[in-house]
Amino acid sequence: MDQMPEVKRNSRLALICALAALLIAGCATSASYRSEIDRMKGELAEAKAAGAETFAAEEYASAEACLDWWTHYVTQFDHIGDVTMANLPARCRAAFASLRSKLVATQEERVPAEARVPAEAVATPAAPKPEAAAPAAARGTEKESVLKDAFFDFDKSSIQPDAKQSLDENAKWLKANPNAALTIEGHCDERGTGEYNLGLGQRRAKAAKDYLVSAGIDAKRIKIISYGKERPFVPGHDESAWKWNRRAHFVLQ
Repeated sequence: MDQMPEVKRNSRLALICALAALLIAGCATSASYRSEIDRMKGELAEAKAAGAETFAAEEYASAEACLDWWTHYVTQFDHIGDVTMANLPARCRAAFASLRSKLVATQEERVPAEARVPAEAVATPAAPKPEAAAPAAARGTEKESVLKDAFFDFDKSSIQPDAKQSLDENAKWLKANPNAALTIEGHCDERGTGEYNLGLGQRRAKAAKDYLVSAGIDAKRIKIISYGKERPFVPGHDESAWKWNRRAHFVLQ
């Protein structure tokens, strides 16, 4: 009988220690997630500012709800022992990954090409024929080259049949002059963002280089650079000028 009070005291002490351990573990777990939760809050605010509630409503709502639950999870202690909440961090990460993917896809759709073709347009503007002469306004604006420019269709970087004729002649000249090195400049017309056109110009220059390499020209002789829309060959704000500015220009070193 005399041992019963001591047994009770020991039981209470063990229970208190167990609760303290759970509390400490809960605090440590909460602290370990706080930085990630704060980052997600910032990411959600940026998504809201970008209009995600409208064009990514489902993904935004899912991420917001999951973050609310997780915030409650790390600030309250009524979750201790609740195994259903164990995978909450992974669920939140998946929800935010889905939101990010939707944002990226929407932004890509919004990035203009050199320009979006108007709804009434029925055909893509074609590149000028290789035998056609550039307008007089363009003559004298850059050094004359023995190599011919390759022109491109609207918002394209693929080599068209007309451009192949010029590139074949360039390859023939380069084979006859094996010591000549060159830089291929990629150019675009004025439409679209500067960033987009720099990428498009780079693809055009690379396409021209790849064609010459496939024709037997040593790749080490060729450098490429993109000027995007910054150096128009022909000034103007319609297709009569734009078609001359979508090109790969060849500069001998």
